Amino acid sequence: MAELSPKFVSQKISKIRWRPVQKQSLKAAEYFVTGSWDDDKNKVCFWRLDQSPVKEEIALADNQYGELEPQKVCEIDQDGDVTDLCYVSMENLVSTSSTGSVYLYRQNSQGIDMINSWDRLHEFNGQSTPCTCVSSRGDDMIVTGGEDGRLAILNITQTKPVRIIEKADSCTVNSVTFLTQSEILTVNSFGQLKIFDIRVDTEEPTKILSVNEDNTPLHCVDKHPGQPHIVATGGQDGMLTIWDVRKDRFPMTLLEAHSAAMWEVKFHPSNPDHLFTCSEDGSLWHWDGSAMGITQGSLLTGHGLGGSQFSSTHHQTDKISSESSPWISIESSRHKLEINSLLPNKSLPVNSLDIQNYTLLCGTDSETIYTVPLPNLR
Repeated sequence: MAELSPKFVSQKISKIRWRPVQKQSLKAAEYFVTGSWDDDKNKVCFWRLDQSPVKEEIALADNQYGELEPQKVCEIDQDGDVTDLCYVSMENLVSTSSTGSVYLYRQNSQGIDMINSWDRLHEFNGQSTPCTCVSSRGDDMIVTGGEDGRLAILNITQTKPVRIIEKADSCTVNSVTFLTQSEILTVNSFGQLKIFDIRVDTEEPTKILSVNEDNTPLHCVDKHPGQPHIVATGGQDGMLTIWDVRKDRFPMTLLEAHSAAMWEVKFHPSNPDHLFTCSEDGSLWHWDGSAMGITQGSLLTGHGLGGSQFSSTHHQTDKISSESSPWISIESSRHKLEINSLLPNKSLPVNSLDIQNYTLLCGTDSETIYTVPLPNLR
């Protein structure tokens, strides 16, 4: 296990996100942001983590990393719990709140400025409801979801929403992402994955997928960085599900994972054969699929670190091309998919994680930020 570095921050961390680096840049990520929850005054905090190339080279030569302790740069108070964070660009950050509001922040040399806000964007019967999630399209456009079941499409340069999909869902939208430039993908508390095409003037989704008829809530979603039709979701039951959204009904692979709700799932942005998940049970897992072969549908059962059982079930039997991702066709041998724990002991919930280059960050209810080097991905 990599030498992780804990940082006690006196706040329960609800979300953590790396600040993006410039494209083509060889420099390691340096700044990140956190949001807190369950406090009298919740905060959005900006941090700096020194990962200079010289230190990184020394660490690799010694097969270990030095102390990676983040230093707080600045912070700003926010009403309500911070429910999600999303960078729109290197300069602009969007934060969502349990008050139903959405805030746009910009960091400068003097501190943080709030440059736009959408108050009570999410509400039901005149009462504000939490805004639960946000995603950026890669330009000025973002989408938010909430407990009111609506989707709000915003342009960060405008004060009014571009579009509101009022009846996107009859239950809570727990996570959202832009699948393509014109398609939005959501997961909800009814265990469904929905796709909306924002080019058409309708509130109906173009596709609805579900795991089974148990209606177990889905909490998080992430799309494969190179193959956007492949997405991963995490559920209330701790199950990791890999979907091929081109298919009509069933997910491709089900993996029994954590013993409690999975709060976030992330593909590595440049090495997507590696996947990371965190859970209410206090665990942080690295799913290493780099050794998996490309085969047809199969059944896998085995044990992860600490004897945690996992299994996979495939609902697709047609031939899979050699260009397919290994995540949608796991090798039947239990040794092909490795699951490693990145935290030494189970503690309070691990609420959020993010990866940039070869460093993973996670935030917990134990009021701690963990920095985890991932040298084996090189």
